[in-house]
Amino acid sequence: MPTTSNIGNVVALWRYPVSSLSGELLQRARLTESGLAGDRRFAIVDEETLEPINPAKRQWYPAPRLLSKLDEENCPLISLDGVDWHRHDETSLRQKLSLFFGRPVSVHSYGTRLSEKVIAHRYKLSPIHLLSRQSIQSLKKLLPSSMIDERRFRPNILVDLDFDDRSQAPENHLLGQEFQIGGLRLRASEECGRCNFTTLEQFGVPEDRSVLRALIGQFEKNFGIYCEVLEDGYVAVGDEITWSAVVPAAPRPIVIVGAGQAGGTVARALRELGHRGPIEVFGEEGYVPYERPPLSKNFHIAGSDQKPLTEVLSHADADALGVNLHLGEKVVHIDRSAKTIETVDGRSHAYQRLVIATGGSARKVALLNRGFGRIHSIRTADDAEKLRRGLGAAKRIFVLGGGWLGLEVAAAARAASIEVDLFVRQSHLCSRVLPKVVAEFVADVHVRNGVKLHLGREPSFSEHADRVEAEFAGSVLKADLLVIAIGITANDHLARRAGLDCRDGIFTNPNGETVDPHVYAVGDVSRQREGRLADGIRIESWQNAAEQATRAARAMLGLDVPPAPLPRFWSEQYDLLIQIAGLPNPSATPLRISGTHNRFWEFEHFVVGINRQREVHQFAMKRTTAAVSNNEPETRCEPAGNFTKHLLAGVAPIEDGEVVRASFEPVGEIVLTRQGENYFALQDRCPHADASLSEGFVDGCRIVCPLHFAEFDLTTGAAHNAPKGCQNAKAYRVEPQNGALFIYVPDLS
Repeated sequence: MPTTSNIGNVVALWRYPVSSLSGELLQRARLTESGLAGDRRFAIVDEETLEPINPAKRQWYPAPRLLSKLDEENCPLISLDGVDWHRHDETSLRQKLSLFFGRPVSVHSYGTRLSEKVIAHRYKLSPIHLLSRQSIQSLKKLLPSSMIDERRFRPNILVDLDFDDRSQAPENHLLGQEFQIGGLRLRASEECGRCNFTTLEQFGVPEDRSVLRALIGQFEKNFGIYCEVLEDGYVAVGDEITWSAVVPAAPRPIVIVGAGQAGGTVARALRELGHRGPIEVFGEEGYVPYERPPLSKNFHIAGSDQKPLTEVLSHADADALGVNLHLGEKVVHIDRSAKTIETVDGRSHAYQRLVIATGGSARKVALLNRGFGRIHSIRTADDAEKLRRGLGAAKRIFVLGGGWLGLEVAAAARAASIEVDLFVRQSHLCSRVLPKVVAEFVADVHVRNGVKLHLGREPSFSEHADRVEAEFAGSVLKADLLVIAIGITANDHLARRAGLDCRDGIFTNPNGETVDPHVYAVGDVSRQREGRLADGIRIESWQNAAEQATRAARAMLGLDVPPAPLPRFWSEQYDLLIQIAGLPNPSATPLRISGTHNRFWEFEHFVVGINRQREVHQFAMKRTTAAVSNNEPETRCEPAGNFTKHLLAGVAPIEDGEVVRASFEPVGEIVLTRQGENYFALQDRCPHADASLSEGFVDGCRIVCPLHFAEFDLTTGAAHNAPKGCQNAKAYRVEPQNGALFIYVPDLS
């Protein structure tokens, strides 16, 4: 029978009534399942954006210099100097804080509704942050000239721990274990990741940027642990810490249900952010996580080979990152009380955190498919391959649905000289997304390319062994196959049966957090509630699948989550690249229209561009609330080895600011640009997307991919603002000499 051992005692207790501000030292505190009573229940709110301030952004760096505490009525008090204290709702405090930050701010409790917007936490609160004095001493040895004070790291409980094994931080011995403080039971759940907050000046603690560098280099950013409170009670300074000396249980994994783009991105992001616990990914398909857009965008019909998938997490990546892929394993049940999932073979798998990334399923027309293989939809790689083979033998097709997917299939079919009848239930194309003025332009493009457009029509279809028939208005049309592209329904059935709040999607905040603190939902299955969107919105886009997945990973690890970037969408049809920045409103009226074939529409809150990548990108960068890194040129670091100087023959003179494509035998296609008196060359392919960089544009010292807006430094090829896993672009040195251009290519040897 295991014996109970005394392993330490409580040294200090801290509470932070107002997020981002310095807190108060306590002698005794009440702990509940939701955390330390009174901790982080209030926020300073930017009155212009109605968002809680975030010290990750430079304008809010001074926040930790302020002090907060609770009075006898549990109302927050705030001080700018540690002497004069003000209630949070005093007018004089609002004025002082606004002067302190240089913009209007006020203090509100989380959950307060302001102008139809609810003040929400930036990230999910992990119950208790516990840190040992021994970890602080280890950091002091690394940084003897720095002031290493527990206040930098914002623990709730500072402890003295005594373990013989000094190979790791002493608190890490508790991970996965139950222990007691006094008579209170807790469980250590995961390591605590620290952010740039630790470097900022706080009340009584100077700014020190070496602290975060040391945490990254020696502690992998983790400092302390998060603990769950298993029963309510009180702890006090001096309380003993005890545990039963048993063999540590294996830590529960983070389980991801859904092996698509969002699920794969969560797994990759967790590792890149420092999570070292097990990660299990379950997917119904037999493929590694891949991106969905290439299934329909620039759809490939000709030839017999299947187009390679754009993998988010390859087998090699998964092995290197220590991520277990359970491909072809369908999850059929979630037990939230036991924190387990069940797969179709009856096996049960425990989880510490659960991420639901199950995406959506293509909507169908009831009683239509009779098994002759002529009814198609596109949602998976197998769907796309089946349709590609069907189109290879087709002369005429029907498409039902006037959204992006239907239009992309129609464009691909016309490019292959296949006749297309496009049936749209609504009065104009993309009626849920595009204003009528834009939809009419797109419709005209399709008509000019030979598509027979039937607006406001939904025929009665029937499938036969040798054809598909469409009956409407007293006539019958015949085609070789029918593509149904009428949208998707969210795969939220597992969540609904598990008791989560759902309505064609699982209700979450922008970080994927659900009503259950241990369950997240990301990607197409997430219905995000924020601000005016009381009913939530599902954002079906490549960008959202990548961005929200990364945000969820940060939230799970207790890291600050930056503001969400402006939503972006794109579609490729014929020679058109249609891009949207911002959430579109189909009833909006344009403020400005420019261009003819390459048209640009500017609305109050969004823009639509046809082959106008630069304008769309610039609009998004101006509107985004995320901090944007500067565009200072990077210092070239030449790789080791020898270079051969080659003449770039046949390249016409390049004007300042011009971007051109050239073919150069040793390396293939390259993109060349001149910026002032300097010339730059990179391989003409985005390392992430099947896109030509020469079709993009130069912004500052970077070239921007026309599809995903990843940026690559002209000098080094380093990737910025790029999708997870995106490699750097290959860059080459170019020099002008005597009216000619020379390129330096590394020798293969």
